[in-house]
Parts: sequence; structure tokens; C-alpha cells
Amino acid sequence: MNPTLNVALKAARDAAEAIAHASDRIDRIKILNADPNNFLTSLDLESEKTLKFHILKAFPEHSIKSRTTDLAQDKENSVIWLIDPLIGNRNFTAGYTQFGVSLACQINGIIQHAVVIAPMTNEEFTASRGDGAQLNARRLRTGNASEISAGSLVSLESPFGTNEANLEFQASLLRLGADLRISGCPALDIVNTAAGRLVGGWASQQPKTSIAAASLILHEAGGLLGNENASPEWDSGNELIYGNLKTFKQLSKIRKSHP
Repeated sequence: MNPTLNVALKAARDAAEAIAHASDRIDRIKILNADPNNFLTSLDLESEKTLKFHILKAFPEHSIKSRTTDLAQDKENSVIWLIDPLIGNRNFTAGYTQFGVSLACQINGIIQHAVVIAPMTNEEFTASRGDGAQLNARRLRTGNASEISAGSLVSLESPFGTNEANLEFQASLLRLGADLRISGCPALDIVNTAAGRLVGGWASQQPKTSIAAASLILHEAGGLLGNENASPEWDSGNELIYGNLKTFKQLSKIRKSHP
């Protein structure tokens, strides 16, 4: 395993283990910000400390940007770690098991290494650019679905349906027979698409720190992640669309028909 990825995996495992233990006593977790758009708990900060400890112990010269705090270390550094210490934190506080840890290593603006761990299912998604993606050390590939059809599992994000165009988009998927899923954690939806469990999905734009790792894992598994205009510059738009090569194209076409 790549040495940098090995450090990332060690850090994520340590944080994920602490999160799993904390899930037994949710009542001890403090909600620091209840705003749905900036939801923050005491566990976010504790997990962040764990990740930073491992990263800076191995690479003291690297920079870190977290969902919970601004860029640490040198802003001009060519190596930046993009971390979300608790993806799905609202799920966590509700006792809903769709949550985890996400971290990615970006070098010269390109995401090179990624780890996403879902502690409640004991699943470790990893990837290094050019070396493929793995789930618990087994190679990952997206499913081979040629289109969205009856029974296809498609994920959506919870803010969906706040306007007529979004409702029409959802209706179009239902007319195709899609079986819709809302997990409340887009990063996990993306890696589950990489695993072939979902044929694709849609979400509103998320912090880059939350999606960076999942984006590389999906890419290395043969999938696509883009914005609402089907551009691969997924962090430049207002929405996220993802799938395998064919379902991504289909989802993008359907979304464009409901501007």
C-alpha cells in the first residue's frame, strides 16, 4: 500500500473506532451548532483532532483543511489534506447508522489518495490515483447497468423536492421504475455507487472536504461525478450527479430537462 494512503487509513481507523464507541452514548455528544447547513457536534471536533494528530505526526509539513475549521498550516503548501471528521453527523446524533469518516490527500491541486470508513458496517473504502479503488482490500468496480430502469437503486439527498423542477426530476426517475433512496450522507452514497450497490444519484453541492475522498474512490472504480451541467468539475456547480459511465449520462440528461 502507498505510504501516504497507509497513514490516511491508520488515521481514519482510529477516528472511526472512537466514533463507533461514541455511538453507544449519543446522549454525551454536545450539539454545538444546530443550523442544518452548518451542523456541528463535539464529536466532529474530537474526531478532527484524531485525524490531524496522525497526519501531522507523519507529515508535519503538510496542510490540513477540515469541514469544521479553516485551512491549517501553510496556505501555499502543495500538499493539502481535505477531511470531514464525521460525515453524516446529523444521522449520528439521531442514532441512524449512515455516518463515517472521510479524508483525502490533495497534491498540487489533484486528489491522489482517499479513505472513507463507515464504522457501523466495518467498511473501508480506499483509493490511490491510478491504482484503483478497494473495499476492505477487495477491488471495487461500479455496476454495469446500462440504464436506469425498474428496480434500479438511485440515491437522492434530503433537500430534494424544494421546488417544482426538482419534483419533476424525481417524478421522471420514478416513471422509469427507479427505487429511490435517501441516506442523508452523500459521501456514502457516492462510495456505494462505486461499489455497484447504487446505479447513481443526485445531491446538492457539498463541502469539498466532505466529497473529495468519495470522488476519487468513484473515479478509480470506473464511475463519474459531475455537476448539474455534466461537467467533471464537480465542485464548481450547485449540484452533484454521479453514476457509472452510462447512468451518469442518463441522469445528467434527465436533470437538464428540468432546469
